[in-house]
Amino acid sequence: MRVLRGVVLAVVVLGVAGAAGAAYLVRRAFPQTVGVLAVEGLQAPVEVVRDPWGVPHVYARTEHDLFFAQGYVHAQDRLWQMEVNRRTASGRLSEWFGERTLATDRFLRTLGLRHAAALEWQLLSAEAQAALRAYAAGVNAFLRQNRGRLPLEFVLLRTAPEPWSPLDSLAFGKLMAYDLGGNWQTELLRADLQALLGPEAVARLLPPPLPDTPIIVGGRVGAPQGGQTAAAVVGSNNWVLSGEKTDTGKPYLANDPHLRIGFPSIWYTMHLVGGRYHVAGFTFPGVPGVVIGHNGHLAWGVTNANPDVQDLFLERLHPQDPSRYLFRGRWWPVQTRVEEIRVRGRAEPERWVVRSTHHGPILNDVVEGLREVVALRWTALLPTTVAEGVLRYNRARTVQEFREALRYFHVPAQNFVFADRKGNVGYQLPGRIPVRARGDGTVPVPGWTGEYEWVGWVPYEALPSLSNPPQGWIATANNRIVHDGFPYHLGSEWSEGLRARRIAEVLASRGRFSLEDLKRLQYDHVSLAARRIAPVLGRVAVADEGVRAVQEELARWDGRLSVESRPAAVYEAFLVRAAEVLFRPRLGEKLWERYARRPFVMAALLWLWERPQDPWWGPGGRDRAVGDILQGAVRDLEARLGRDRSRWRWGALHRARFGHLLDPIPVVGRLLGLGPYPTPGDGWTVNQAAYSLLRPFDQTVVASMRMIVDLADLDRSVAVHTTGQSGLLGHPYRGDLAPLWAEGRYHPLLWSREAVDRHARARLELRPLGEHR
Repeated sequence: MRVLRGVVLAVVVLGVAGAAGAAYLVRRAFPQTVGVLAVEGLQAPVEVVRDPWGVPHVYARTEHDLFFAQGYVHAQDRLWQMEVNRRTASGRLSEWFGERTLATDRFLRTLGLRHAAALEWQLLSAEAQAALRAYAAGVNAFLRQNRGRLPLEFVLLRTAPEPWSPLDSLAFGKLMAYDLGGNWQTELLRADLQALLGPEAVARLLPPPLPDTPIIVGGRVGAPQGGQTAAAVVGSNNWVLSGEKTDTGKPYLANDPHLRIGFPSIWYTMHLVGGRYHVAGFTFPGVPGVVIGHNGHLAWGVTNANPDVQDLFLERLHPQDPSRYLFRGRWWPVQTRVEEIRVRGRAEPERWVVRSTHHGPILNDVVEGLREVVALRWTALLPTTVAEGVLRYNRARTVQEFREALRYFHVPAQNFVFADRKGNVGYQLPGRIPVRARGDGTVPVPGWTGEYEWVGWVPYEALPSLSNPPQGWIATANNRIVHDGFPYHLGSEWSEGLRARRIAEVLASRGRFSLEDLKRLQYDHVSLAARRIAPVLGRVAVADEGVRAVQEELARWDGRLSVESRPAAVYEAFLVRAAEVLFRPRLGEKLWERYARRPFVMAALLWLWERPQDPWWGPGGRDRAVGDILQGAVRDLEARLGRDRSRWRWGALHRARFGHLLDPIPVVGRLLGLGPYPTPGDGWTVNQAAYSLLRPFDQTVVASMRMIVDLADLDRSVAVHTTGQSGLLGHPYRGDLAPLWAEGRYHPLLWSREAVDRHARARLELRPLGEHR
């Protein structure tokens, strides 16, 4: 609370100081983007050309200077975001935010992401380490020059960033792996559901992917296959078309990763030229290289592959000496390390003791409700080399070099699609995926017996891949990767398949596609689920005459979740009420909250939908229950939007607001956030627009960026992300991309020097300190 009061007081002071003083504090953090700037640490001049969308095109003579300049430019536009991300990954938020973030710090210190980053550093090649050092030097050069011109958030909190280090970059990679994971939480949920309701209920609540869902390598799912669960907390879409399917005769590649909403965008668009690198696309502020994009030879895009790389082991501690645990008949010492967590407002740091077994950190001190001692084994906590992989594929010149680079991309495992300018298209799953001596990783297992140990990794050569398939396209949407007959167990949690089915439906619907066609597909908000559900909603018996009028619209509706659609609003209100009626009473409040936060509800509802006499529907079966739920949904809409049904539209309910970390602070949150913007779609449309069942209908997951690469003419490639290039309050590039993103529009992803010069809006030369013309 002391931090909140301090920030509010600072805002009041700014207001008293007047508009001129406030404007000065805001604008003084704006970076220099024109002219000449002398910077200590450069080897030669670097040119930074910004285009009309704030995208910097960086031209350097050496690789050191290229990554130095990338770090410098990232810090110019996104310093606050970089600082928060590294503090989150390292468990150091409480140094600034006090008690309110202490639980988060304890959890992340227990995981030990920064310790894992230190292990990764030791495995990197000398050139990868050099790139990380150069990047950190660029960030620190900016910090030295701008101590008195920090972004407003630092001023409000009365803080300043520390020097950047390569481990800060690597730890952020571990944090992203955590955000894209979550299987361990599903293991606990499955175990608790089974304990409360039994295995039959679990089959309803955690059903397999839908029948006839595309499989990435191997066609389609027929009947639901055993041991699989429909799930994807955060996901993505990508697809690649060969020249046989395009209007140019060369491939198109499209990608839109789905991540949690927030401000600023997690992505920063950039074009890097220097040494062996000429690459453009989407970067993470805080990390060197381009994560998703293209170079002069290839383009690539990713989706979360969802392999099972997290297992929970139940440990047995010695009954008289809890500092020892049992494994294969012997008592072994529990490993401990002490983490000092500094907390704002406290005189002394907290000494937090982390306990671990050979399986990994013990979670009981940071996860509530565990009935037994539980340790987490997770690939990201082991030595991995993702940073190496990114830099290698950035400079790959051939498909073979690209696949070889992915050998180093361990975690988070991703579905990579790629294309080259020769016309080849392909798919590769990289990643370090464990081979288990026993079990499938779906539930916590005994750790003391040694029966469920990880005994190796799926060989890279055996991981699924595709090259130039006969159908002329490859698409992934977090759907199942391989059939049951695959010789290795990859995982058990995949998307229910609705997005994958819709993408496949469109791509199979015609012979050739244009760039504009693919733009429309990325923004597609046709709901295949609604096309199943709405016809029943339109015909079930209801007593309320007013509801019957709504039913007529539902019966005629095409399933498009457009912002202007009234049937879409009714349908979504029905989904929320159906979830609460069907699942919440049986689960109880605590378990319902856990279940509703996970992505299982639509799959469970559709599983029940195909079984209209299932006892979970209650007396009278599905249609009677649906009629009652629909009438309740209409009442919910009247309470939210009023009785005037001309005001009922999906966009009036469903909006994207990009909240800032300081959102909880009065006045400040409204000032620093962005939006809201009415948005089409929901969590099961190609245009990902999921919302929380616990707080409907505000959007919680977004297409964090959209990119389409034209391999025939790279200057025709297009892109957009959610907010803007700058994170600085008041900056013209702070929110300029948000309207484009919300409406499914794009900006050019410029490539050639001619195109960059033609669109240039600002030119900055970074010059070595002491050098003269």
